[in-house]
Amino acid sequence: MRLFSAFLAIAVSASLAPAVAVAQIVQTNPPPAPAPAPQPPPPPPPAAKKQPPPPAKQPPAAPQPPAANQPPAPQPPPPGYQQPPPGYQQPPPGYQQPPPGYQQPPPGYQQAPPPGYQPPPGYQQAPPPGYPAQQPPPGYYQQPPPGYYQPPPGYYPQPGYGYQPPAPQPPRPQRPPPRTHGFLAMPYIGFSTFAGDTGRYYDPGPMVGVILGGRVNPSFSINGEMRMDVLNFKDVPTTEMWEAEEFDIGVSPLFHVQFPTGNGEFVIGPKLSFFGYQLTIKDNSGFKTSGSSWSGWSTGLNAGAFFAVSRVMSIGGMVSYTFRKPTEVCPEDDFGVEQCQSGDYAAENVLGFHAALLF
Repeated sequence: MRLFSAFLAIAVSASLAPAVAVAQIVQTNPPPAPAPAPQPPPPPPPAAKKQPPPPAKQPPAAPQPPAANQPPAPQPPPPGYQQPPPGYQQPPPGYQQPPPGYQQPPPGYQQAPPPGYQPPPGYQQAPPPGYPAQQPPPGYYQQPPPGYYQPPPGYYPQPGYGYQPPAPQPPRPQRPPPRTHGFLAMPYIGFSTFAGDTGRYYDPGPMVGVILGGRVNPSFSINGEMRMDVLNFKDVPTTEMWEAEEFDIGVSPLFHVQFPTGNGEFVIGPKLSFFGYQLTIKDNSGFKTSGSSWSGWSTGLNAGAFFAVSRVMSIGGMVSYTFRKPTEVCPEDDFGVEQCQSGDYAAENVLGFHAALLF
Protein backbone atom coordinates (compact mmCIF):
# COMPACT_ATOMS: atom_id res chain seq x y z
CA MET A 1 0.00 0.00 0.00
CA ARG A 2 2.77 2.44 0.91
CA LEU A 3 4.52 1.50 -2.25
CA PHE A 4 1.51 2.34 -4.30
CA SER A 5 1.17 5.78 -2.69
CA ALA A 6 4.80 6.64 -3.46
CA PHE A 7 4.43 5.56 -7.00
CA LEU A 8 1.33 7.68 -7.43
CA ALA A 9 3.08 10.81 -6.08
CA ILE A 10 5.97 10.36 -8.48
CA ALA A 11 3.64 10.05 -11.43
CA VAL A 12 1.73 13.19 -10.48
CA SER A 13 4.95 15.17 -10.07
CA ALA A 14 6.21 14.03 -13.46
CA SER A 15 2.98 15.13 -15.12
CA LEU A 16 2.97 18.61 -13.51
CA ALA A 17 6.69 19.46 -14.04
CA PRO A 18 6.35 20.88 -17.64
CA ALA A 19 3.50 23.22 -16.60
CA VAL A 20 5.47 24.61 -13.65
CA ALA A 21 8.51 25.26 -15.91
CA VAL A 22 6.41 27.17 -18.43
CA ALA A 23 4.88 29.27 -15.66
CA GLN A 24 8.30 30.24 -14.35
CA ILE A 25 9.49 31.28 -17.83
CA VAL A 26 6.41 33.48 -18.32
CA GLN A 27 6.94 35.15 -14.96
CA THR A 28 10.63 35.78 -15.61
CA ASN A 29 10.20 37.37 -19.08
CA PRO A 30 6.81 39.16 -19.15
CA PRO A 31 5.52 40.48 -22.49
CA PRO A 32 6.60 44.05 -23.40
CA ALA A 33 4.18 46.79 -22.27
CA PRO A 34 2.67 49.18 -24.86
CA ALA A 35 4.72 52.47 -25.46
CA PRO A 36 3.32 55.50 -23.51
CA ALA A 37 2.03 58.64 -25.36
CA PRO A 38 4.64 61.54 -25.78
CA GLN A 39 4.44 64.23 -23.02
CA PRO A 40 5.59 67.97 -23.24
CA PRO A 41 8.94 68.74 -21.52
CA PRO A 42 8.62 69.95 -17.95
CA PRO A 43 9.11 73.76 -17.30
CA PRO A 44 12.61 74.88 -16.20
CA PRO A 45 13.07 75.14 -12.49
CA PRO A 46 12.81 78.69 -11.02
CA ALA A 47 16.07 80.62 -10.49
CA ALA A 48 17.42 80.21 -7.10
CA LYS A 49 17.05 83.37 -4.96
CA LYS A 50 20.19 84.97 -3.63
CA GLN A 51 20.49 84.16 -0.06
CA PRO A 52 21.91 86.92 2.18
CA PRO A 53 25.29 86.12 3.63
CA PRO A 54 25.12 84.46 6.93
CA PRO A 55 25.13 86.98 9.77
CA ALA A 56 28.37 87.61 11.56
CA LYS A 57 28.97 85.79 14.64
CA GLN A 58 27.25 87.64 17.45
CA PRO A 59 28.83 87.80 20.85
CA PRO A 60 27.07 85.83 23.45
CA ALA A 61 23.99 87.59 24.75
CA ALA A 62 24.34 89.38 28.02
CA PRO A 63 22.51 87.87 30.86
CA GLN A 64 18.97 89.16 31.10
CA PRO A 65 18.14 91.33 34.13
CA PRO A 66 15.76 89.93 36.60
CA ALA A 67 12.09 90.12 35.87
CA ALA A 68 11.72 93.05 38.26
CA ASN A 69 13.69 95.35 35.84
CA GLN A 70 11.84 94.34 32.68
CA PRO A 71 10.18 97.34 30.81
CA PRO A 72 6.43 97.54 31.24
CA ALA A 73 4.28 95.95 28.64
CA PRO A 74 3.09 98.31 25.83
CA GLN A 75 -0.14 100.08 26.70
CA PRO A 76 -3.03 100.42 24.26
CA PRO A 77 -3.18 103.86 22.45
CA PRO A 78 -5.39 106.51 24.11
CA PRO A 79 -8.85 107.27 22.71
CA GLY A 80 -8.70 109.44 19.54
CA TYR A 81 -5.21 108.25 18.56
CA GLN A 82 -4.71 108.29 14.79
CA GLN A 83 -2.34 105.97 13.02
CA PRO A 84 0.50 107.98 11.31
CA PRO A 85 0.35 108.02 7.49
CA PRO A 86 2.58 105.71 5.43
CA GLY A 87 6.16 106.97 5.18
CA TYR A 88 6.01 108.81 8.53
CA GLN A 89 9.44 109.22 10.11
CA GLN A 90 10.08 109.71 13.78
CA PRO A 91 11.36 113.29 14.46
CA PRO A 92 15.01 113.55 15.57
CA PRO A 93 15.89 114.06 19.25
CA GLY A 94 15.44 117.66 20.39
CA TYR A 95 12.67 118.42 17.86
CA GLN A 96 10.24 121.07 19.12
CA GLN A 97 6.61 121.10 18.14
CA PRO A 98 5.68 124.25 16.11
CA PRO A 99 3.54 126.83 17.98
CA PRO A 100 -0.24 126.94 17.47
CA GLY A 101 -1.22 128.68 14.25
CA TYR A 102 1.98 127.73 12.42
CA GLN A 103 1.44 127.31 8.68
CA GLN A 104 3.59 125.21 6.42
CA PRO A 105 5.57 127.50 4.03
CA PRO A 106 4.63 127.27 0.33
CA PRO A 107 6.73 125.19 -2.09
CA GLY A 108 9.92 126.93 -3.09
CA TYR A 109 10.14 128.94 0.13
CA GLN A 110 13.71 129.81 1.08
CA GLN A 111 14.53 130.43 4.69
CA ALA A 112 16.55 133.59 5.47
CA PRO A 113 20.10 132.82 6.64
CA PRO A 114 20.90 133.42 10.32
CA PRO A 115 22.49 136.76 11.35
CA GLY A 116 26.19 136.93 10.54
CA TYR A 117 26.00 134.24 7.84
CA GLN A 118 28.65 134.70 5.15
CA PRO A 119 28.05 132.97 1.78
CA PRO A 120 30.98 130.99 0.34
CA PRO A 121 33.26 132.75 -2.20
CA GLY A 122 31.71 132.89 -5.66
CA TYR A 123 28.18 132.22 -4.43
CA GLN A 124 25.50 134.08 -6.37
CA GLN A 125 21.97 134.18 -5.02
CA ALA A 126 19.21 133.69 -7.57
CA PRO A 127 16.73 136.61 -7.76
CA PRO A 128 13.13 135.91 -6.68
CA PRO A 129 10.51 135.12 -9.36
CA GLY A 130 9.32 138.23 -11.18
CA TYR A 131 12.39 140.30 -10.21
CA PRO A 132 13.59 142.38 -13.20
CA ALA A 133 16.95 141.42 -14.58
CA GLN A 134 19.80 143.74 -13.65
CA GLN A 135 22.27 145.00 -16.21
CA PRO A 136 25.89 144.08 -15.44
CA PRO A 137 28.17 146.98 -14.46
CA PRO A 138 30.43 148.56 -17.10
CA GLY A 139 33.40 146.35 -17.89
CA TYR A 140 31.70 143.17 -16.64
CA TYR A 141 32.63 140.10 -18.73
CA GLN A 142 29.58 138.07 -19.70
CA GLN A 143 29.94 134.40 -20.58
CA PRO A 144 29.00 133.65 -24.22
CA PRO A 145 26.05 131.30 -24.84
CA PRO A 146 26.61 127.51 -25.17
CA GLY A 147 28.04 126.53 -28.53
CA TYR A 148 29.72 129.89 -29.15
CA TYR A 149 32.84 129.54 -31.25
CA GLN A 150 35.75 131.79 -30.37
CA PRO A 151 36.92 133.52 -33.57
CA PRO A 152 40.62 133.34 -34.47
CA PRO A 153 42.93 136.28 -33.64
CA GLY A 154 42.54 139.21 -36.01
CA TYR A 155 38.97 138.30 -36.97
CA TYR A 156 36.64 141.29 -37.19
CA PRO A 157 32.96 140.36 -36.75
CA GLN A 158 30.44 141.96 -39.04
CA PRO A 159 27.74 144.14 -37.46
CA GLY A 160 24.70 142.16 -36.36
CA TYR A 161 26.38 138.77 -36.77
CA GLY A 162 27.08 136.33 -33.95
CA TYR A 163 27.24 137.13 -30.30
CA GLN A 164 27.06 140.83 -29.46
CA PRO A 165 28.13 142.00 -25.98
CA PRO A 166 25.75 144.38 -24.20
CA ALA A 167 26.33 148.09 -24.76
CA PRO A 168 28.04 149.81 -21.81
CA GLN A 169 25.80 151.93 -19.64
CA PRO A 170 26.56 155.66 -19.52
CA PRO A 171 28.05 156.80 -16.20
CA ARG A 172 25.86 158.68 -13.77
CA PRO A 173 26.20 162.46 -14.05
CA GLN A 174 28.36 163.93 -11.32
CA ARG A 175 28.77 167.46 -10.12
CA PRO A 176 31.88 169.10 -11.56
CA PRO A 177 34.76 169.67 -9.17
CA PRO A 178 35.21 173.29 -8.09
CA ARG A 179 38.01 175.37 -9.52
CA THR A 180 41.07 175.21 -7.29
CA HIS A 181 43.40 177.79 -8.85
CA GLY A 182 43.42 181.24 -10.38
CA PHE A 183 41.21 184.25 -9.78
CA LEU A 184 38.77 184.23 -6.83
CA ALA A 185 35.66 186.39 -6.43
CA MET A 186 32.97 186.02 -3.77
CA PRO A 187 30.09 188.53 -3.82
CA TYR A 188 27.68 188.14 -0.92
CA ILE A 189 24.52 189.67 0.54
CA GLY A 190 22.80 189.16 3.88
CA PHE A 191 22.03 190.89 7.15
CA SER A 192 23.94 191.84 10.28
CA THR A 193 22.94 192.11 13.90
CA PHE A 194 24.67 193.75 16.86
CA ALA A 195 25.43 191.94 20.11
CA GLY A 196 26.39 193.28 23.54
CA ASP A 197 25.74 196.85 24.69
CA THR A 198 25.55 198.26 21.16
CA GLY A 199 22.74 195.85 20.38
CA ARG A 200 20.44 198.02 22.51
CA TYR A 201 20.53 200.77 19.88
CA TYR A 202 20.29 198.82 16.60
CA ASP A 203 17.94 196.30 15.02
CA PRO A 204 19.21 193.84 12.37
CA GLY A 205 19.90 195.55 9.07
CA PRO A 206 20.97 194.66 5.50
CA MET A 207 24.55 194.09 4.55
CA VAL A 208 26.42 193.63 1.22
CA GLY A 209 30.05 192.97 0.33
CA VAL A 210 32.61 191.21 -1.87
CA ILE A 211 35.86 189.27 -1.43
CA LEU A 212 38.36 189.49 -4.30
CA GLY A 213 41.72 187.78 -4.68
CA GLY A 214 43.43 184.67 -6.01
CA ARG A 215 44.26 181.10 -5.05
CA VAL A 216 47.88 180.42 -4.20
CA ASN A 217 47.14 176.68 -4.22
CA PRO A 218 44.01 174.50 -3.81
CA SER A 219 44.14 174.99 -0.03
CA PHE A 220 44.88 178.72 0.39
CA SER A 221 43.93 182.06 -1.15
CA ILE A 222 44.90 185.68 -0.46
CA ASN A 223 42.02 188.15 -0.78
CA GLY A 224 40.78 191.62 0.06
CA GLU A 225 37.29 192.38 1.41
CA MET A 226 34.95 195.37 1.13
CA ARG A 227 31.76 195.42 3.15
CA MET A 228 28.97 197.88 4.01
CA ASP A 229 26.37 197.48 6.79
CA VAL A 230 23.24 199.61 6.82
CA LEU A 231 22.33 200.46 10.44
CA ASN A 232 18.73 200.28 11.63
CA PHE A 233 18.21 202.47 14.73
CA LYS A 234 15.66 201.50 17.37
CA ASP A 235 14.66 204.77 19.10
CA VAL A 236 14.49 207.62 16.58
CA PRO A 237 12.69 210.93 17.34
CA THR A 238 9.54 211.32 15.31
CA THR A 239 10.72 214.67 13.97
CA GLU A 240 14.01 213.33 12.59
CA MET A 241 15.38 210.70 10.18
CA TRP A 242 18.65 209.00 11.05
CA GLU A 243 20.72 207.29 8.36
CA ALA A 244 23.98 205.48 9.15
CA GLU A 245 26.35 203.05 7.45
CA GLU A 246 29.50 201.25 8.49
CA PHE A 247 32.33 200.28 6.13
CA ASP A 248 35.12 197.70 6.34
CA ILE A 249 38.06 197.60 3.90
CA GLY A 250 40.88 195.13 4.57
CA VAL A 251 42.41 191.71 3.90
CA SER A 252 40.60 188.36 4.28
CA PRO A 253 42.75 185.30 3.47
CA LEU A 254 40.87 181.99 3.24
CA PHE A 255 41.79 178.37 3.81
CA HIS A 256 39.98 175.91 1.50
CA VAL A 257 39.14 172.30 2.44
CA GLN A 258 37.74 170.17 -0.38
CA PHE A 259 34.77 167.86 0.24
CA PRO A 260 35.60 164.11 0.20
CA THR A 261 33.23 163.76 -2.79
CA GLY A 262 35.13 166.49 -4.67
CA ASN A 263 32.06 168.61 -5.51
CA GLY A 264 32.47 171.41 -2.99
CA GLU A 265 34.63 172.98 -0.30
CA PHE A 266 34.70 174.56 3.13
CA VAL A 267 36.27 178.01 3.58
CA ILE A 268 37.49 179.67 6.76
CA GLY A 269 39.82 182.55 7.45
CA PRO A 270 40.56 185.66 9.55
CA LYS A 271 40.12 189.26 8.48
CA LEU A 272 41.69 192.61 9.45
CA SER A 273 40.21 195.90 8.21
CA PHE A 274 39.96 199.66 8.56
CA PHE A 275 36.60 200.63 9.96
CA GLY A 276 34.47 203.71 9.22
CA TYR A 277 31.09 204.95 10.43
CA GLN A 278 28.95 207.72 8.90
CA LEU A 279 25.76 209.21 10.49
CA THR A 280 23.43 211.72 8.85
CA ILE A 281 20.47 213.31 10.68
CA LYS A 282 17.66 214.90 8.64
CA ASP A 283 14.33 216.50 9.42
CA ASN A 284 11.05 215.17 8.07
CA SER A 285 11.43 217.30 4.91
CA GLY A 286 14.78 215.61 4.12
CA PHE A 287 17.01 218.53 4.99
CA LYS A 288 20.29 217.63 6.74
CA THR A 289 20.52 219.08 10.19
CA SER A 290 23.65 217.39 11.63
CA GLY A 291 25.93 214.38 11.43
CA SER A 292 29.05 212.67 12.64
CA SER A 293 31.65 210.09 11.63
CA TRP A 294 33.80 207.49 13.37
CA SER A 295 36.94 205.67 12.34
CA GLY A 296 39.03 202.83 13.75
CA TRP A 297 39.96 199.22 13.03
CA SER A 298 38.11 195.91 12.93
CA THR A 299 38.97 192.26 12.96
CA GLY A 300 37.00 189.02 12.80
CA LEU A 301 36.45 185.66 11.13
CA ASN A 302 34.69 184.34 8.00
CA ALA A 303 33.54 180.73 7.54
CA GLY A 304 31.30 179.03 5.00
CA ALA A 305 30.56 176.09 2.70
CA PHE A 306 30.09 176.06 -1.08
CA PHE A 307 28.76 173.48 -3.58
CA ALA A 308 29.86 173.44 -7.21
CA VAL A 309 27.13 174.03 -9.80
CA SER A 310 29.55 174.42 -12.73
CA ARG A 311 33.27 174.33 -13.40
CA VAL A 312 33.73 178.01 -12.50
CA MET A 313 30.94 178.75 -10.01
CA SER A 314 29.84 177.45 -6.61
CA ILE A 315 26.95 178.55 -4.44
CA GLY A 316 26.81 178.54 -0.65
CA GLY A 317 26.70 180.64 2.47
CA MET A 318 28.89 182.16 5.16
CA VAL A 319 28.73 183.42 8.70
CA SER A 320 31.00 186.15 10.04
CA TYR A 321 31.97 187.77 13.29
CA THR A 322 33.35 191.33 13.31
CA PHE A 323 34.84 193.26 16.22
CA ARG A 324 34.87 197.02 15.46
CA LYS A 325 36.86 199.37 17.66
CA PRO A 326 36.43 203.18 17.12
CA THR A 327 39.56 205.23 17.85
CA GLU A 328 38.40 208.66 16.62
CA VAL A 329 35.01 210.43 16.65
CA CYS A 330 34.31 213.51 14.47
CA PRO A 331 30.95 215.20 15.23
CA GLU A 332 29.81 218.15 13.04
CA ASP A 333 29.06 221.59 14.48
CA ASP A 334 26.19 223.86 13.39
CA PHE A 335 28.15 224.97 10.34
CA GLY A 336 28.89 221.37 9.17
CA VAL A 337 32.53 221.39 10.21
CA GLU A 338 33.84 218.19 11.84
CA GLN A 339 35.62 218.43 15.18
CA CYS A 340 37.61 215.17 15.58
CA GLN A 341 38.54 213.74 18.96
CA SER A 342 40.57 210.61 19.74
CA GLY A 343 39.81 208.38 22.69
CA ASP A 344 38.89 204.96 24.01
CA TYR A 345 35.35 204.38 22.79
CA ALA A 346 33.02 201.39 23.18
CA ALA A 347 33.58 198.59 20.64
CA GLU A 348 30.92 196.86 18.56
CA ASN A 349 30.29 193.12 18.18
CA VAL A 350 28.58 192.34 14.88
CA LEU A 351 27.34 188.98 13.57
CA GLY A 352 26.70 188.55 9.86
CA PHE A 353 24.86 185.91 7.80
CA HIS A 354 25.64 185.89 4.08
CA ALA A 355 24.44 184.12 0.96
CA ALA A 356 27.34 184.04 -1.50
CA LEU A 357 28.61 182.96 -4.91
CA LEU A 358 32.15 181.69 -5.33
CA PHE A 359 33.91 182.09 -8.68
